[in-house]
Order: sequence, then structure tokens, then C-alpha cells
Amino acid sequence: MRKILLAFILSFFIIDTFGQYNQGARLTAMGNASAAVNDIWSLNANPAGITGQKSATAALNYARYLFGDELSEQSFAFVLPFNTNFAGLSVNRYGISELSEIKAALGLAKKFGEDLSIGVKANVHQIKITNYGNATTFSVDAGVNYTVSNQIGLGLYVNNPSSQKYKTTNVQSYIPTTVNFGAIYKPSNKLILAATVAKDFDRKFDVSVGVDYKFYELLSLRGGLSAKPFKQYFGIGLNYQKLMVDIAVESHPQIGYTPQIGLSYAF
Repeated sequence: MRKILLAFILSFFIIDTFGQYNQGARLTAMGNASAAVNDIWSLNANPAGITGQKSATAALNYARYLFGDELSEQSFAFVLPFNTNFAGLSVNRYGISELSEIKAALGLAKKFGEDLSIGVKANVHQIKITNYGNATTFSVDAGVNYTVSNQIGLGLYVNNPSSQKYKTTNVQSYIPTTVNFGAIYKPSNKLILAATVAKDFDRKFDVSVGVDYKFYELLSLRGGLSAKPFKQYFGIGLNYQKLMVDIAVESHPQIGYTPQIGLSYAF
């Protein structure tokens, strides 16, 4: 009975709170200010951002929501560069055994010269509720990154511009349609400052800012803030040759603390 009740509570939590799919521990630690940042987990944000990968890279990410004993999110991402083209695959699963949401995506991006990158991504969404069946739908995301100078970069991406929804009456369902614009500033090769303004068509503007500072060659320190709702983020990154370990903690005013860990390997 407790699990069934929790499943119904989570159905509203997924719809109303989990509007943005996990962007990996690095971008999360930077406040999800990801519109203009290059990262493998740009697959879950701006697909144009995967063009920063120098070689084939695979990544795993795990987040645990502390207000529920079983509520967690598992994510996988893979990016393959070839010439000036980049292909990416990502899978996210969020929820508990009685209720879960799965999103699988295939992304393609291309670099046009040294300054411009464009990416698109096709998504398959599925909600599974024990004793109530499944619901599936599709959506598309698109984004662009532009390098203004060695220090400044801009990014723009749109999630679900066609406003796709689950076609089910069992639960209210919500896949956000958002426009995101961001910028990064790199005063040195050790420091990245990032900001993103996001507008969900059904909600108010959200603003997020983040910083990534390479404290040592092997260690990066990260932090961030976002406004709607006000959340705080902190994280570290450990880089050893081709292996990267990222840890992040998100503080939400209602949910509490959400720790996560990510592993990635560049082949």
C-alpha cells in the first residue's frame, strides 16, 4: 500500500517538478547552466554541445533522491565523433519500481567551421505505472552553439518545440517545451563561467549560473545557483588520463539534497 501511494505522489512529482532530464554530475554541479557548455551530457540539454568531444566517450550517471528510499535516476550516454559529425545516444530512467519514466534519445550534431555547431535530437518517452499500463510519446530537441571568441561562447536550444504530450488518461502528463539561451566566459584555461536563461511555455523564466574551476590538473571544483525554485549546487571532478569521475549535490527547498555521481571514459 505504501508503495502504491508513493507511486501516485511521484506521478505528480515527475510531471510538475522533473521538467528537466538529468544533465550529468558536471553540468548539474554548475547549476544546469548548460546552454553554451560542451559536455557529453549536452545530449540531455543542448545537443550541439556534444561537438566538444575529441574522441568516442561513454558515461554513466546515478542520482539518488533522499526523500524517498527507492527514488533514483540512472543515465547512460555515448558520443561518437566522425569527421565534423557527431552521433550520440542517451537513456534515462527515473522513478521507483511501481512508477518510472524512461527517455531514450538519438542525437546528431555537426560542426560548421571552428565557430558554429548545430545539433538535433529525437526522443522516445515512456511512463510505466504498475496496474495502470504504459504511455509512450515522441519529441524533438534542437540547438546551436556559436563561439564568439576564445573567451566567449553562446548557446541556444529548444526542447519539445511541437509540445508533444502523453496520450493517456491514467495520469496527467507533462513534457516541457522550453527555450534556453546561455553564454560562457572563459578568462583562462582553468575557469569557466556559465549562465542560462530558460523559459518554459507554461511557467516563469528561470535563470541559472555556474562555475567550473580546474583547481589542479586532476581536480575541478564546481558550483551553481538557479532561481525557480531557488536551488544550490556543488560538485567536484577528478580527471585521470581518460577516466573522469564527477560528483554533485543539488539542494532543493522541497525535496532536500540529491547527490549524484558520474563516470565517463574517453576511448
